[in-house]
Amino acid sequence: MIEHLTQNQVEAYCLQQLRAAELLSVSDHLGECEACRRRADNASNGNKAFFALRSEVFLEAPEISSAQPLWIHPTVEETAGFVDGRLAGETLQLVTDHLTRCEQCALTVDELRAFKQQIAPTLNYEYQPSAVSIPSEGWWQRMTASLPSVFQRSPGMAFGAAFVVLLLAVGSWLVWQTVREGTPKEELVVSPPPAPPPTLTPPIEAAPVRVVAQLNDGEGQLTLNQEGQLSGADHLPPAYQKLLKEALANRRIEPSPQLKGLTRPPSSLMSSEKQGSESFVIEPVGKVLMTARPTFSWSRLDGATSYVVEVYDEKFNLSTSSGPLTTNSWMVKEPLRRGAVYSWQVKATRNGEELTSPRPPAPQAKFRVLDQAKANEIAKAKRVFASSHLTLGLLYADAGLLREAEQEFRLLRRANPNSEIARNLLRQIQSQRSN
Repeated sequence: MIEHLTQNQVEAYCLQQLRAAELLSVSDHLGECEACRRRADNASNGNKAFFALRSEVFLEAPEISSAQPLWIHPTVEETAGFVDGRLAGETLQLVTDHLTRCEQCALTVDELRAFKQQIAPTLNYEYQPSAVSIPSEGWWQRMTASLPSVFQRSPGMAFGAAFVVLLLAVGSWLVWQTVREGTPKEELVVSPPPAPPPTLTPPIEAAPVRVVAQLNDGEGQLTLNQEGQLSGADHLPPAYQKLLKEALANRRIEPSPQLKGLTRPPSSLMSSEKQGSESFVIEPVGKVLMTARPTFSWSRLDGATSYVVEVYDEKFNLSTSSGPLTTNSWMVKEPLRRGAVYSWQVKATRNGEELTSPRPPAPQAKFRVLDQAKANEIAKAKRVFASSHLTLGLLYADAGLLREAEQEFRLLRRANPNSEIARNLLRQIQSQRSN
């Protein structure tokens, strides 16, 4: 049974008066409890003003869907600071977590980032007049231009200057004649008629490049040829295009490193019959979880009157416990640390005796909580590339989320019923889940 938030917690959450750990816990609870979300919606009064301002900036009609859970959205200054990369510390963490759950604010950040990239190139232009070259004067113009000033300063020098000019003119004429006589005269050369142009040979057409993989994915079609060129994925980032190329070329999905160390074969010290009779945990076991507040489930034990769930960290320190329960499922109250590996066990009381499952030498029931960066990346990919089942399936598989990956590959197989590639990828994910 889910415990609801108190009125003080709801009011403190709406007024942004919670510490980081308390705020993350309350946010996770609001993401799962509809009753508490309605209480938070009634106490919040800042959302309409935020979306009205957004509609004025982007010329859109302000809409707040009634189905969208309302919580405290980032302010305009916080949104702009997130786009510019000026946020840090707790504020950056809160805004990042909020964007993974609020589609409206995530859309606003994407539009602000696109608007910034559109106008940024125009802010770097510089305008200045072009330089005009001034033609240089020849020595003859400079000399003749200076003669009048010489005549004005000294009339007696006029005759000498005129004599010098006369000598220069005669010398120049003699030099010109010598050059002219030494220049060979042009002779008329009769050229033979031009040869006819060679016959053009039509170019040899290149052989078409063979297609090695082709899949229907979402609203388009992916094609990979033998030269490694991928078409139909231009809308994807380069890293995702590389991920698709490797999967289509190798037709293989490597096991995720996130799953390493979460499972091991049972010990030979205990027979399978005895181990099966005493082990009654169900899930999560050997999995990577998207949520930080997992739900634990186990099978009922005949004659058991109560159960206690205990969760331990990697150093086998007790992280949280449930207390006595009469049901066979329980959800943790406080979010577990993302990126960490945990183990858990159930203690059942039957006829005054306590039975623990699993217990040595049986393998521990381990699981990993997906780290925050990977969770944010997958949440954005689900929002932006929701129609590309191959992309989402590969991202889930790389993160170790095998159940979610199998769902995407089933949809891909349905869109390509005759494709051996789609059938093989789905078979590999199912094999990894069964191991």
